[in-house]
Amino acid sequence: MPIILDTSNVFEYLATLKYCQIEDRETSKIVLISAKNFNLLINFADGNHLLIKQERSNLKGQVKGEFWAAWQMNQFVGQFPSLGERIKDFLPELLYFDPENSILVVNFLADYSDLHRYYTNENQFPIEIASSIGNLLATIHSQTFQKIEYQQFFEERSSQGASYDAINVIDRFSRITPRIFQKVPLECLRFFELYQRFPSLSQAIFDLGESLAPSCLVHNDLKINNFLVELDWQRPGSQIIRLIDWERVNWGDPAFDLGCMLGSYLEIWLYGLTIGNNLSINESLQLATIPLETIQPSLFNLVKSYLAGFPAITIARSDFLDRVIQFAGFSLIRRVDITISKDRFFGDRGIIMLQVGKQLLCTPQAAMKTLFGNDFTQLIDK
Repeated sequence: MPIILDTSNVFEYLATLKYCQIEDRETSKIVLISAKNFNLLINFADGNHLLIKQERSNLKGQVKGEFWAAWQMNQFVGQFPSLGERIKDFLPELLYFDPENSILVVNFLADYSDLHRYYTNENQFPIEIASSIGNLLATIHSQTFQKIEYQQFFEERSSQGASYDAINVIDRFSRITPRIFQKVPLECLRFFELYQRFPSLSQAIFDLGESLAPSCLVHNDLKINNFLVELDWQRPGSQIIRLIDWERVNWGDPAFDLGCMLGSYLEIWLYGLTIGNNLSINESLQLATIPLETIQPSLFNLVKSYLAGFPAITIARSDFLDRVIQFAGFSLIRRVDITISKDRFFGDRGIIMLQVGKQLLCTPQAAMKTLFGNDFTQLIDK
């Protein structure tokens, strides 16, 4: 499927949907946003903004159909208004979906900033933001937990678009065979050599897959980049955050969502490592431009607020926090694998991320103090 919308015809397309007039092109500004999809941001003269997302096709002209799931989430909130009233203000406002051309029209929120950009620009990590994330995830997970009618909604519609769940991702690592050595550059083979060198690591990932307990609605692609923070978030009554990009929403395991979120925070620390031939791994970790101690309060308060909003999860699953820590480690290893697939590169930072991921996966109890600081017992004793 070729890209059918660009700067030359997007206004005609929107005009047919009654979202603008063709003449608006003279007074509006179009911004091409770099992303995995082909995104056009339309800034209208009256202050309104529309984001037009079009899914890119592969070499065969096929698309994954990921926008189906995002639109499905939109329908879900509308079909169950009692839940929708609690979470709709935290979600993106989807206006229109064109399944034939895989196009999504979204009301763009100009008074919000990408959370990763906020952290990068401000170089600070307010615990209020992390707590808001924990509260939102707890609300989504707890309000859908073991609700059969919600589960049926997603299972009945899973065949409409792309299907994505944690077990598929884990299976990717459970089925590493010698054939992989024919698919990746020579300099990237060391990742798979190191991975296969530790049987405890592959066993931990296998056990993690076996422990999966799908029981609620999950975002399935949680990372800092998928949160927006209100520019004036300190204002009383501020919305603070929104959660976007629901293309992988599904019925799944809440530990996967929460663990991936923690892993995304850890990436800020690990991508700021000082790498050098004369530095040990411990020295690199200690010389990070954003030390782990800087983001520790966010990690702690995110989980604390989550457990406060969803206390039933640790009653239903006594090993829940262990699994969360393991999924955080798994998300780091998966990030290395994604980098190899996309950038065809594996270096010293990847080795360190693999080591940290291994520690979280294989020794989650011991890792809790490292991640959360000396107050970690407050989380365990919940």
